[in-house]
Amino acid sequence: MKSLKRQLIVLLVGMLTVVGVLAGFISYPLAKKDAGLLLDHQLKEVARSIDEGSQLPSMQARFRTETEEERENDFVIQVWYEKEPVRSSRPEFTLVMAPRSGFSDMVDNGKKWRAYTLFYPNRTVQVSQSMEVRREIAENAAMRTVLPIVGLIPLSWILVAIVLGRIMKPLDAVKQAVTQRDASSLDPLPLDRVPEEVAPLISEMNALLVRLREALESQRQFISDAAHELRTPLAALQLQIENLAFCRNEEDVESRMIELDSGVKRASRLVNQLLKMARLEADRNVTMSLIDPGQIVKNCIGDLIPLAERKAIDLGMIRDEETRILANPDSIRVLFENLIDNAIRYTPQGGRIDVSVYLSDGRAVVEISDNGPGIPENLLPRIFDRFFRASGQEIEGSGIGLAIVQAIAERQSAEIRLANRKDGKGLMASVFFHPA
Repeated sequence: MKSLKRQLIVLLVGMLTVVGVLAGFISYPLAKKDAGLLLDHQLKEVARSIDEGSQLPSMQARFRTETEEERENDFVIQVWYEKEPVRSSRPEFTLVMAPRSGFSDMVDNGKKWRAYTLFYPNRTVQVSQSMEVRREIAENAAMRTVLPIVGLIPLSWILVAIVLGRIMKPLDAVKQAVTQRDASSLDPLPLDRVPEEVAPLISEMNALLVRLREALESQRQFISDAAHELRTPLAALQLQIENLAFCRNEEDVESRMIELDSGVKRASRLVNQLLKMARLEADRNVTMSLIDPGQIVKNCIGDLIPLAERKAIDLGMIRDEETRILANPDSIRVLFENLIDNAIRYTPQGGRIDVSVYLSDGRAVVEISDNGPGIPENLLPRIFDRFFRASGQEIEGSGIGLAIVQAIAERQSAEIRLANRKDGKGLMASVFFHPA
């Protein structure tokens, strides 16, 4: 895993180094060119300032007192008259007159010179300077321009490291907060002084921690409720097994075995319902397809007919319109099975359960109506709570079937409503699906 801070430092330092080197390469020849133009300007101005040669004696006297290095770096001034010998600030200098007015590059005894010549009616003035001297002056000027850039490059490295260290300090605080907490700590991460580009990421992580806390709390509550609900049927099973030891005859054993079988079935049903709920909460990726809810309802009725016949319940479809919904067929089947199974359990002996599938306002609707005891109005808001049983313990059930139905409806973007029938003779469960 690469360090973001290290990557930024390397990239910025490399970029500043490249920029500095390019600036040096560009500045060096430009500075030399500017120095050459300045020296040319000096040659021109000196040539224009020379009159008929009155300054030359003083220049010759100064020339005799200068050191060799000073003489090399100085200008050489020459003045020619029509019938007189050349006058020069350096008498031993023998550079010939340029053939034209203006700047010229000349060679004398293998040494290159830069000269500026002015032609007057009665005289010619020429000011010359060694090209070697000009080159040294130009290079020195160029180096003075480049050296600050070269010196600033290492300084920019240090500044980049310091600035990035200060910018990344809030992220280091977040990292410290994460590394120091234990697995059970789900407190939000600090957002103080975090850069706005990173703040959304930290906010999403905090939102994820909130969802994780809620999921863990829900899981703890589920386990607690499941343990509580399993305790009763398991205790009953243990008691029934112990009672078998006190059976005195075959009829008594048979009676006890029937009770034991019923208890095992209740415990098995509760475990199966718990497994279904656990799978629903764990499986977040479901495949949706276009399905016919009426056909699934018919399949569910066919599977549950034996249960209805045991209680002489009239179970069937009274309305079957052609509809299509976008949903997961397995989940929808579990939803309908639980609703019909609940209706069978709470409908009295010889009762009636009617199932309808139809379209209403563009939505597919599945209704399951029974003539059971219904649900007290004050208990309807809690009917989807886990392990909540509105009719107490006299009706066989686990109290988790409707919680599964609600979870499936939410996952399938469906809406489920439970209400007492208007005639007061039973309950109606309605499932509304969005158009496919």
